[in-house]
Amino acid sequence: MKLGPFTFGYNATEDKGRRQAPRKRIYREEKVLTDVKRKKLIATTQDQVRNLTLVPWMVRKHLDYTANHHFEFKTGNDKLDATVNRIFKWHGRPENFDFMGRFGRDEFFRLFELEKVVSGDAAMIKLQGQKLQAIESDEIRLCSDMPDIKLANGASISDSGIVVDAQGRPIGYSICRRTDSGGYEFDHIEPSENVIFDGYWSRYKSQYRGVSPLAASVNTVQDLYEALEFNLIKAKMHALFGLAITRDPNDDEGGFGGAGGSTAEVSDAEAQDNGSHLDLNVRAVNILDMNPGDKVQVIESGTPSSEFIDASYLYIQLGMLALDIPVTCFDSRRSSFSARIADLNEYEVSCEPKRTKNRYVRMAYSDWLLRTIWNDPSSAWPLRALATEAGMGLRDVQSEVHWIASGSPWLDKYKQILGDELGIALGLDNGIDAARRRGMDIFENIDKQSKVIEYAKAKGVPLKTGAMSDRVAIESISKDGEE
Repeated sequence: MKLGPFTFGYNATEDKGRRQAPRKRIYREEKVLTDVKRKKLIATTQDQVRNLTLVPWMVRKHLDYTANHHFEFKTGNDKLDATVNRIFKWHGRPENFDFMGRFGRDEFFRLFELEKVVSGDAAMIKLQGQKLQAIESDEIRLCSDMPDIKLANGASISDSGIVVDAQGRPIGYSICRRTDSGGYEFDHIEPSENVIFDGYWSRYKSQYRGVSPLAASVNTVQDLYEALEFNLIKAKMHALFGLAITRDPNDDEGGFGGAGGSTAEVSDAEAQDNGSHLDLNVRAVNILDMNPGDKVQVIESGTPSSEFIDASYLYIQLGMLALDIPVTCFDSRRSSFSARIADLNEYEVSCEPKRTKNRYVRMAYSDWLLRTIWNDPSSAWPLRALATEAGMGLRDVQSEVHWIASGSPWLDKYKQILGDELGIALGLDNGIDAARRRGMDIFENIDKQSKVIEYAKAKGVPLKTGAMSDRVAIESISKDGEE
């Protein structure tokens, strides 16, 4: 048997004329998403967050799993631990943290992640007085009124508004202000050491600005909502035509279309005079006096169709994939409980790198705050003295700061606790990580539980403690009760 000639290569590189031709050039991301196109993309995603309920829900769900962290600092030195914890509790207040005095630390960082998701990236500027100023993505840009700034050592300003050195590393940011006309005016160049900047990247090297992960779903979500709106309009139009009155085709008598109809409010004669329609009183019981052969049919709408609803679920899922959110989060009724747990476990995996990005941002903040207080001789916080007394330097103190992600909610608390207990007993897990997965601090829990036990003992109230495996009988009793 003679075989035909073989073609070696990737089919994706061959233009067969059956689909969109393969791309031939590779550009920097700023050349693909130019300043003008970037502004359009940001404006579109922001508009969808304002008006399309699916998109803001997706963003909020993403923030619930990725943006929430709590502060943890434990060195074993009680005085130092208490001081550092008081510092961050104090600084988390809106009046101490935010330059505008509006947002506390947790809300500020949540909105920072929101801006990254919707607009691609975001920044905050470190100011005097240990405050932070929010800078939204579109405020970092080149402006037409920007003065001629002399940059040394081969530095330059990219088209995206970031100042880079000769090796392409960011060393500054062009900060602009919005004008009432919708344009921008130049404010200043902020050195990179004063800026905390982060975004969503799709390129390994050739990208200065982040791109919203929602960009891939913009058209899908827009088409979905337009289709939903058109189907809703169609259903409303069907509702306008509620009744159809027909007569026997053999009935050639004149009058009201074969329906000598009268209502509780309209006489036969009045109906005959109307000649073309039957007036129904929506606030009364209407009785139709029909002629033989006449019929009244209710016009019912099959809009939206079951096929459209099923297709809509597919488009909703495609939109949610932009943020890796499983469709079971949207409608749990379409899946089993075990499927929801499996989806949540997979979602946790996809959330981890996003949590890590936000943890690094918070570490940059905590390092800055501790360094500022450490180097301020007039500070009322005795941080440096206590750390020196404990034999610790600034870097040692900074490294003991931990930002713990808030974790996931319980889906089946009883079974999940049993699983954690078994993993710990077999050496496959530990109490610290098990607690952190739920956004808790095991040491804080132990301290609180110790207070509860001491208080209960003082009041003579017995408390049951011990491992779940020591109370297997309780489980069997509860199951027998259910049966």
